[in-house]
Amino acid sequence: MKKIAILEPGAWGTALGILLSRKNTVNFWYEDSVLSAKIDKFRKNEKLLGIKIPKKIFISSNLEKIIKNSDLIINTSPSFNFRKTLLSLRNFKNLPPLLGIAKGIEKETLKAPSQIVEELLDNALYAHLSGPGFAKQIVRGKPAKEVIASRNKKFLKELEELFKIKPLRVSTTTDLIGVQLAGALKNALAIGISLVEVKYQNPGIKKALIHLGVEEMIKIGKVMGAERKTFLGPAGLGDLILTSTNPLSRNFQFGQALFSDAKKLRKEIIERKITVEGFDNVFAFYKLGKIHKLDLPMINEIYKVIYKKTPPEKAIKNLTNLAF
Repeated sequence: MKKIAILEPGAWGTALGILLSRKNTVNFWYEDSVLSAKIDKFRKNEKLLGIKIPKKIFISSNLEKIIKNSDLIINTSPSFNFRKTLLSLRNFKNLPPLLGIAKGIEKETLKAPSQIVEELLDNALYAHLSGPGFAKQIVRGKPAKEVIASRNKKFLKELEELFKIKPLRVSTTTDLIGVQLAGALKNALAIGISLVEVKYQNPGIKKALIHLGVEEMIKIGKVMGAERKTFLGPAGLGDLILTSTNPLSRNFQFGQALFSDAKKLRKEIIERKITVEGFDNVFAFYKLGKIHKLDLPMINEIYKVIYKKTPPEKAIKNLTNLAF
């Protein structure tokens, strides 16, 4: 049995905590004391409605209590809050290893979560979990293939054992940067694919755009030092297919909303009332493409419709043309 501290759990973090609590001691930390007390009292997270949080999971806004004697810290903050949550740990000595689940890179610095950990926490042992699946379905028993990446093989073996929990099926890799990029890129690309779906419910077009999206993943991965095969596995192709075809995906929902009226959704994203990591990721990968002089036609079109207010009809036409 391990003692696991989960920081700022939303839907996926809460689901992971519930699964891990079956065989381990799990604590949840929220910086917001009011939110922490509310979730502790009612045993539910509004980002994972319909799921009860077991009473054996300790919930608090006292970080010292949460991480004391922990064997593992899981930072479940999205990419735009990942740094802020890590900063909360800087005053503590002898921290245990860390695991992250963010599917994004930092918009301002273009850094992946592992690179932010290196910057703030020096030699902290770090791993990253990614892959296809929706929190509510997984916690209710739907099988999901997840990938855990770390440069430390011993740590990977320990995590592989820890995550031997049904319905998860976990594989491991040392391609840490590749797994992080794959999760971030699929969110960005899914926005464009779902936008096209509004007008064309054509499996051929969707398949072609998914294929093109994976090629853009590989291009970015190559200049960042990632392995091609990572983008062809569950963390890349598998997650892209799920996110760009399933209405449960917030990136899918945002892509479709771009066609009708994205104003309200865009405002909620900017104010962080809802999490759509692809929104920031599109901006970040557009910048990376320019820095490395990469040909990224899909990313460029999605960037234009979100940030340059290109008419959705024009974006759909341009994206569809890329498929042929």
